[in-house]
Amino acid sequence: MIPPLRGIPPSPAQLAADPIAPWTLFVAIDLERLALATAAIGCGLTIGEGVARVSADEGTLNRLVAELDLRSSRLASLIGNLLSQSTAWQLRTRTLELRQGVVLGILNLTDDSFSGDGVGTDISGALWRAEELRAEGADIIDIGAETARADRPTLDAATEAILVGRTVAELVRQGHVVSSDTYKPEVARAALEAGAEIVNDISGLTLGTGAAEAAAAESAGYVLNYSYNVPKRRPDSPPVYKDVVAETVAWMFDRVAELEAHGLHRPNIAIDPGIAFGKSHDEDLEVVRRIGELRTLGLPILLAHSRKNFIGSVNGCAPGDRDLETHIATALAFEQGARIFRVHDVAGTRRTLDMARALTVSKPGVFAPDAESWPWRAGSSAAHMTNANPDKSVPNGQRW
Repeated sequence: MIPPLRGIPPSPAQLAADPIAPWTLFVAIDLERLALATAAIGCGLTIGEGVARVSADEGTLNRLVAELDLRSSRLASLIGNLLSQSTAWQLRTRTLELRQGVVLGILNLTDDSFSGDGVGTDISGALWRAEELRAEGADIIDIGAETARADRPTLDAATEAILVGRTVAELVRQGHVVSSDTYKPEVARAALEAGAEIVNDISGLTLGTGAAEAAAAESAGYVLNYSYNVPKRRPDSPPVYKDVVAETVAWMFDRVAELEAHGLHRPNIAIDPGIAFGKSHDEDLEVVRRIGELRTLGLPILLAHSRKNFIGSVNGCAPGDRDLETHIATALAFEQGARIFRVHDVAGTRRTLDMARALTVSKPGVFAPDAESWPWRAGSSAAHMTNANPDKSVPNGQRW
């Protein structure tokens, strides 16, 4: 599978050192119009084996979009989406700003979660855990009542819908923003009727579009999760990819078009590359390594990687001991443009995102010293110290 467009953005480090660092685009459609448009603006173009390569800074690419638009090329809107990344996610009754990073706290109404953190079917336990997640900094409570594990049974949809609906209603009453982790239309409808804002559908439309249509009917947020196969079933033989990231981008283009045909609007859609769905652990690592290429679609990127088994392949630890590596992956994904993170350790994720923002998107000067921080130790030296206690207290917001 070759996507019509695949973009590789410059990294924040490149842009910090060179504000006109180039983007690289791989284009597989409308090559004749692309050649005319690049020639018109003096932009280089390389074509080989049916795919063109363009390397140019953002300003030049914006000029290219204008030229392609004059030629009525579909590429104009595709490249335009790449350059104008979503900074907000439209939910059922509210809009979430994405720049600071959005955290979904995982709440499992199960006893068989792979990470061992399920609260079971006790609604009071769910409310307690949700309040704990909110106190740690969760923006959204992502509630699921059926584990995605292939070795555990599928729940009856009607029974699951009753449990989820009741729990969501109580969570909403407590002021939580709720996402329903389900691929079942009955459960999605029950959750939305109870006040949920998002349908987090792991099926990738492999079981039909019912959950997506339920989200569309309520103008709710919707998460499109890459899925090689139907949920809770491992393929008989390992999937084979020529380029797992390029094929994921192509898959997303097709599925987003299908979602739009069923009434979902782009501002409501977030995309999830599906860590642990139809990929080896090596391929999961490749997706995280190159997750920035999913920015090609211009939609918010959600990463659901917390404690998953690809981390266990690296550190050899059980799921409960994988938070440190989860946070490292979070920081790397944020650096590449992912802005929504579904995690178990919310407090650690918040600290991770604070540091990731400081290292990648904060402007120079944000953490610079000021008139209060510089003078406090001016002129001091070790000779001035006669005991272990400092002779001056450290000011708040010390910058030296």
